[in-house]
Amino acid sequence: MDLTTHLVLAGRLLEVCGLPGGGAVYAVLPEMDVKPAHYHRQFANILIYQPTIIDAAIEILRRPEVSRREFATLRAALAPAVADLAADLDRLRAGGKVEKAAVREAFNRHYCVTRLAEGLETFFAELDRAIPYLGASIREPTTDRAAAAVAFLSHTYFLTYTYPPMPFLPFSPMAAQQIAFVEAVDYFEFKGIFARPGHPEAEAFRWTLLEAPDLWDLAVSVADEPDPVIRRRMLEQDGKPLQPVALVKAMIERLGALCPGIEHAAVEKGVQGYLRYLGCVQVVHADREHRFLRRLEGGILRAATSRFGRGGGRA
Repeated sequence: MDLTTHLVLAGRLLEVCGLPGGGAVYAVLPEMDVKPAHYHRQFANILIYQPTIIDAAIEILRRPEVSRREFATLRAALAPAVADLAADLDRLRAGGKVEKAAVREAFNRHYCVTRLAEGLETFFAELDRAIPYLGASIREPTTDRAAAAVAFLSHTYFLTYTYPPMPFLPFSPMAAQQIAFVEAVDYFEFKGIFARPGHPEAEAFRWTLLEAPDLWDLAVSVADEPDPVIRRRMLEQDGKPLQPVALVKAMIERLGALCPGIEHAAVEKGVQGYLRYLGCVQVVHADREHRFLRRLEGGILRAATSRFGRGGGRA
């Protein structure tokens, strides 16, 4: 999917969680890894790197230059911090006994701040393209960490429709991919509608998803849930906003389910690391959020196959 579609879907996820719409911009920030070319769609979609990226983005987006869209001024103001990060990295690399993990962490901090600052004009230009779908309020970015995490992670989750990321590196090299979706649609025709801005089929696809009330309904069916404890818990939550930490957990577990042959331990590490980052140490039940995502996946499949189903696509 293209970045406008990522933003639209992220905006709706924020809405059903009761989170500020200004978090939508984080759904486009994974494009920071376009340089160098061999990082693209890899670095920013690795779960263990995402907290570092989000923290760097929050620090940058809270600066007043961002609200004023003074990006050159912002880069000048950030230059001393970027130089300090580079110096820290050089010192670690020069040390003979420094652990590789420490060098990697320092490299990531420097890389993230540098690339986010370099790409801000592009990110906000993409954000403006989503205003007709989500409204002008998304132009003011939030620094709410939960909103940032939901939107940023949603990019990796929805990327599985058009490009299989490997979110569980280094614990697992398995790629997450919507295999059933690809089997049901003319894959390259579907991908092709996102190849140029303003494609009418891409716009129609986005509006189909946005205007399907059942996909975003906070009442999630539990009639077929056999476990009475889970059913009672979901009924107590019925109609309330989704829980952001539970949605994060559910998206990571869905990514794991889309990785053929992945070990459960790798998925658990992904969940635990993200929830710790969000300050959550208690048990998180995500049964309702799982059902919500599966319903959404079904809606995306229906919307795509109605136009691009195999044998019924458009030339």
